[in-house]
Amino acid sequence: MDAFKYAIFSLELATLPEEQRIVEQVEGHFKRLRLAQETLFQRASSLEEAAALIDDFKAKTCGSAYNVALINLNLMSSPEELAFLLGGPVLGDPRTIFMVTLRGIHGPTYAIARDKVEREADLIMQGQRQGAPSCVDSYTAAGRPESAQRIAEILNAFLEEEEERVKSRQTGVYVPHTFSKAHDLMRRTTTIFCGHRQHSKTGILSRGDAGASSSQNRRISGRMGPVR
Repeated sequence: MDAFKYAIFSLELATLPEEQRIVEQVEGHFKRLRLAQETLFQRASSLEEAAALIDDFKAKTCGSAYNVALINLNLMSSPEELAFLLGGPVLGDPRTIFMVTLRGIHGPTYAIARDKVEREADLIMQGQRQGAPSCVDSYTAAGRPESAQRIAEILNAFLEEEEERVKSRQTGVYVPHTFSKAHDLMRRTTTIFCGHRQHSKTGILSRGDAGASSSQNRRISGRMGPVR
């Protein structure tokens, strides 16, 4: 494993149809961005492969956690496995970009992703967390190129915030979340959910109530049942 400063873990099931695959495109865009040369980008295509990658990573980094995770939730039907994967003893509960499509998402796994996003948004609003929260990006087959570019830019912005956190610990000067580049990128699109609707006046908001446009939101909520 080559020397690196940051680490991104990604998971996208190999069983996904081609039109729902996006992680390889995200990685391609990310490799052109500023922090790519300092970042290990790992890709798993099954939960079994994910476990092996994480074990190997921790063995070679003395148990370090990943800085960011990228998880395609499509066809992931086990909420228990997702919750375990995200937990502190495994990935270390990193900020995560979840990706969903209307046809491939399962309600219980979506609810776990949404809860994580809202929990982090709440902590930011309470002043207990810096930067942007995790997010859910709803993409379509036709919109994959645009979504992949956007997600890569958010990943890079997340890592830039990691840099800022290190500087803040050294200087004692913290940058308010309202100046977060990652958060700004999220708010530019209607397909990203990054916090509660009621936070609209303070900036913790995507323009939809879930990770989709308003029309997609109604369809997702109808198929999955109510989500908090």
